[in-house]
Amino acid sequence: MTRQTRGPAGQTARLSVVLAAVTGFSFAAAAQDITVTSYGGIWEEAITECYAKEFNKRTGYKANVLIGSPAQWLSQVEANPDDPPINVIVSTQPNVLAAAEKGLYEPMTEENVPNLKDVPQFFKDAVEGHGACFDYGAFIIAYNKDTVKNPPKTTKELVERTLKGEWVLTMPSISYAISPTVLVWGFADLYGGDVNNVDPAFDVFKQLKDSGNMIAWSSVTDFLNQMSTGEADIGMYWDGRAWAFIDKGNDWLGVVAPEDEAVMTCVAMNAVKNSPPSVWEYLNIVFEPGPMSCFSDYLQYGVTNKLVTYSDKLKNRITPWDATRTGPAREIGKNTAAWIERWNKEIGH
Repeated sequence: MTRQTRGPAGQTARLSVVLAAVTGFSFAAAAQDITVTSYGGIWEEAITECYAKEFNKRTGYKANVLIGSPAQWLSQVEANPDDPPINVIVSTQPNVLAAAEKGLYEPMTEENVPNLKDVPQFFKDAVEGHGACFDYGAFIIAYNKDTVKNPPKTTKELVERTLKGEWVLTMPSISYAISPTVLVWGFADLYGGDVNNVDPAFDVFKQLKDSGNMIAWSSVTDFLNQMSTGEADIGMYWDGRAWAFIDKGNDWLGVVAPEDEAVMTCVAMNAVKNSPPSVWEYLNIVFEPGPMSCFSDYLQYGVTNKLVTYSDKLKNRITPWDATRTGPAREIGKNTAAWIERWNKEIGH
C-alpha cells in the first residue's frame, strides 16, 4: 500500500506561517506538547501509531494520548477552560455540538487545518461546521454462516424473517450510547417516520420484542460474545469491528451491507480553546491522507479525506459514505431523553 505524506520539515514550516498569521503565535512562543484523546483498545493503538508518533516526528513535540470518554473529557475542560488539561477531543456528533454550544472549541477551518479542503462538505455539515468528522462507521448486518445460510439483503428483510422465527436476532439496548441514532432514528427513517415521529420504529421494536426472537447487547463486546456462544444467530453491528473480529480467525462470521442503506455515524476531532498552537499541526496530520490511511488499516472504518487510497484488504470492506443514511444529530440529541424513557416503558431492554 502506498501512503501519501508530506515532507515533515516543509509541512511544519508552512503550517507555522499559517499559525503565526491566524493565532499570533510562533512555535517558539509557548510550550507545544499537547494532550490528545482516544477511545480505548485498538483506537488507542491507532491514534498513537498513526497520529501521535507522526506529530512527534514532524515537530519534536509530544502528543500524550489520554483514554476515556467524551463526557469525561469535556467535564475536565469545563472545570479549567483557561488552562485546559486536554487539547484535542475525539467525540461523536452530538458531543461536538454540545461542546461547541458551550464555547469550548476553537473554530477549525482550512486556514488552520489545510487538509480540510479535501474533506467532503457532508462530513463538515455532520457537525454543523464545527470542524469535520475524520472517520465513520456503518451499522450493518453480521451473521453466523453456520446457522444462517441465506442472509437477508436488507434491514427490513432482517426484521420480517426474525418475526417468522428463522433465527435469534441481537440488537443494541437503549443503554448503548449510539442507540438513539442507529435504532430509534434509523428505524423511524426506514419505516416512514422521522426525528419528530418515531412511532413506526417503536411499532417494529414491539413486534420484535413480542416475537421472543430478539435479545439485546449493551456493549460491542457483548455482541461478539452472544454470536460466539450461539446465543444469537444474527444482529446489527459496526462494519469495522465485524471485519476486525473476522480477521482474528473468526471466519464463521459473515457481513452484509444492507441494500436499504445502513445508518452511518461519524467521529470528529476538535481543538480545545486556549490550547498550544501546535494543535493545528496535529489536526492537520489527522486529516492528511497518509496518516488517515494508517488509521483506517487499524480500525477498518472509513475515513473522510477523499484522497485516501484504501489498502487492498479494505477497499471492498469499507461501506461508501454516500451509500449510507445519517440522522440530524442536533435533533436526535434533543429527543434522546424522551426516546430512552419511552423505550424503557414500552420495550424494556
